Amino acid sequence: MSYVLFISEARLKKLTAVHANVEPDELTPFVVQSQDIYIQDIMGTTFYQAMKNKITGDTVSGYYQTLLDDYIAPTLANYAVYLAFPSLNYKIKNKAVMNPTSEESNATDLTSLKYVRGSIQDTAQFYAERTREYIRDNQEQFPEYTNPGTDGMMPNKNNPYFHGVYIPKPYGCGDNLPDNPNPMN
Repeated sequence: MSYVLFISEARLKKLTAVHANVEPDELTPFVVQSQDIYIQDIMGTTFYQAMKNKITGDTVSGYYQTLLDDYIAPTLANYAVYLAFPSLNYKIKNKAVMNPTSEESNATDLTSLKYVRGSIQDTAQFYAERTREYIRDNQEQFPEYTNPGTDGMMPNKNNPYFHGVYIPKPYGCGDNLPDNPNPMN
């Protein structure tokens, strides 16, 4: 089965901390998964398929080229590494899950792995939101986004991954502050 990839191996490695000696075969499944899961979620199926067709037909230009190069590529690269991260450290073999080691390196503890993976996810989410903003700001240039049809996923126009803290404004915020904003005192 042939896949349409939105990013090259060289670009993925340039945009992330993936070492040059990591084999493309170790990354390709995660690029495909990241496209299907995260990029299709942002674009919607109709727009996603249209972009695939433009890539295979070598007709990507203008706003589509900017979207692909400046927005989708960093988002996709970071999500692919996020998904690949456990498999780069652990290998599924015939009889067990292995953690290969070498004489020149030390094994990383699980807490550190979780921290690094979380950091990669934060970066991917940042770029995903920038991608959404670019598409929303230029939606008149992307008819597949504004008219997604009913076949497949609809574009997710909101950032569902916000992990911030909501801090409500204090009582009476503004010019009309009462003398005692805390009714318990």
